[in-house]
Amino acid sequence: MHALSHLRLALLALIAVLALALPAAAQTFPPLSGRVVDAAGVLDAGVRAMLTEKLAAYEAKTSNQVVVATVGSLQGLPIEVYANRLFRTWRLGQEDRNNGVLLLVAPADHKVRIEVGYGLEGALPDAVAKLIIEDVMLPQLRVGRIDAAITAGVETIADVISGRDTELTQAMQARANPNHVEWPYPWWTLLLPFIIFPPLLFLYGIYFDNAVPEPASGPRGSSRDRDRGRSSDSSSSNWSSSSSSSSSSSSSSSSSSSSSSSDSFSGGGGSSGGGGASGSW
Repeated sequence: MHALSHLRLALLALIAVLALALPAAAQTFPPLSGRVVDAAGVLDAGVRAMLTEKLAAYEAKTSNQVVVATVGSLQGLPIEVYANRLFRTWRLGQEDRNNGVLLLVAPADHKVRIEVGYGLEGALPDAVAKLIIEDVMLPQLRVGRIDAAITAGVETIADVISGRDTELTQAMQARANPNHVEWPYPWWTLLLPFIIFPPLLFLYGIYFDNAVPEPASGPRGSSRDRDRGRSSDSSSSNWSSSSSSSSSSSSSSSSSSSSSSSDSFSGGGGSSGGGGASGSW
């Protein structure tokens, strides 16, 4: 873990050096015209409308701002540098929470990047973002299904951040942290030994008391019987929760009105420090 932290800092330093070495004036960014900016022109109109509506409803519910962008060219920049600059130019997420996410796809360069704002790096760690790209998006991108790849990527990002799909989140976190072993059963199963064994011990004690014969007494009993009775008498005197997925229905009228007014859409002033992951196909 310590080595990973040093590697992360080294990568961020490299990105900063590249950002300074390559002047920002030499590049142009598409304007933030909505929650889906298809500058490369690769998305179907119906897919753009569907994603815009879903992302608008998601932002209204959680305040997390997820934006999709496709670009015709990275203009010679590493996708990490381009995505970070684009994120900062668009200022995604709320200024006080930095809760923005940019899903960037560059089809001509065969590159994809999930850029994560400061405030969501705990909910969407770099390793989990990498798994989303590799397991969810790249298989679709490699067969030319950009619409399906972006749709699946957006849905998975939203599920992971919101914690709605706990099984998926746990599976990805387990792959991201292979040395971490979690108890595979509901938490309350840990209490079963403390619930079951005390009554069993109590019942066993009662049965043992009743099963021991009474010692022989009176003049007809032998001394051996009396001794056995005393020793027996002295020795016989002795413990998912199921998680429910909350699902709420968004009002289609409110989401439609917010998504239809793309002219008024803008970033909230958030920023990113280079958190996220990249992939290529």
